[in-house]
Amino acid sequence: MTIESLRMPGRLIEFCEQARARIAAAERILLAAHVFPEPDAIGSEAALARHLLQQGRQVFVCNPSPVLDVYRFLTDLSGLPPEHWVEGSDRVPEHDLIILLDVSDWDYMASLGKVLRRSPAPKILFDHHQSSAPAGTLALIDPDASATGEVLFRYFLATGAPVDREMAQALYASILFDTGSFRFRNARDETLLIAAELIRQGASHRETVAKLFENESFPRVELLTAALARLVSDADGRIAWTYVTEEMFRRTGTTAGDADGIIDHLMTIRGVQIGVLFRELPGGGVKVTFRSKGKPNVGRLAGALGGGGRPTAAGVTLPGSLREASNRVVPAVRSLVGTAVRPVEECDVSDS
Repeated sequence: MTIESLRMPGRLIEFCEQARARIAAAERILLAAHVFPEPDAIGSEAALARHLLQQGRQVFVCNPSPVLDVYRFLTDLSGLPPEHWVEGSDRVPEHDLIILLDVSDWDYMASLGKVLRRSPAPKILFDHHQSSAPAGTLALIDPDASATGEVLFRYFLATGAPVDREMAQALYASILFDTGSFRFRNARDETLLIAAELIRQGASHRETVAKLFENESFPRVELLTAALARLVSDADGRIAWTYVTEEMFRRTGTTAGDADGIIDHLMTIRGVQIGVLFRELPGGGVKVTFRSKGKPNVGRLAGALGGGGRPTAAGVTLPGSLREASNRVVPAVRSLVGTAVRPVEECDVSDS
């Protein structure tokens, strides 16, 4: 297999032509992703922003949540001034084209999604989650791709767009993060071939590993420690779940976005098939994140609850309290692994 064999055939040619036409017609382009953007979303935004700047476009990035300090190195790769990276629904820059990355449902964007959904601007989507695109959006969705960064790289490859060192670094970070350093099941042979090509184009594996996985702060480690102290082993060890309360965020000086990565520790446990993380949100409600090692389809489970995602990684935001969310979700997860559902009272959580 060669890198040329990864060019997007037939069905993607039309997308590439239409996407390039929309980009060519736009002057001010807005990039946006989901709540608590992580390196796949941020790295994809950075690489695409740099690509668009090279085409002479004005580019802005607006996400529902702030970029965590630990991931700021990715925004630096974009070539955008810091003031072009904003967050929240009340600071949306003027635009005549919206490009969504790593998100295929307006609900995953909190109040920002409502604002962008009402925008009359044309919309383009790059994503790798198993869900349908918002109505009226020109979408490139590849559920087999390891990360949105991989989908974006294939777009650059198909259109003949140059990928410079900074773009390669940003895309490599997105893939490395979403594959858990190539440990997760979404890391295929093609993924490694693309990673190797990005390294050839200037990405540094050692530098990316250091910045993504060897750069934790004490508050984030304290939050991880508190979450693991509340770890529950369920269904004879096939399920591992834990939770993070608002009080835990306050006590450790962290935010809801800092809980990203906790669930990956659950999936390192031998025998665990499904990991679940509950986190209380500051504005109310609970974000539930699912991971699966293969057979149990957590994407379908999240979809049934009103969310979405891939068979091995998915999520949903539920209204109500942490206790209500756990009492609704845990029995459903037990059923997914074939365990008899016990009374919901046994799914209780502590408020501290």
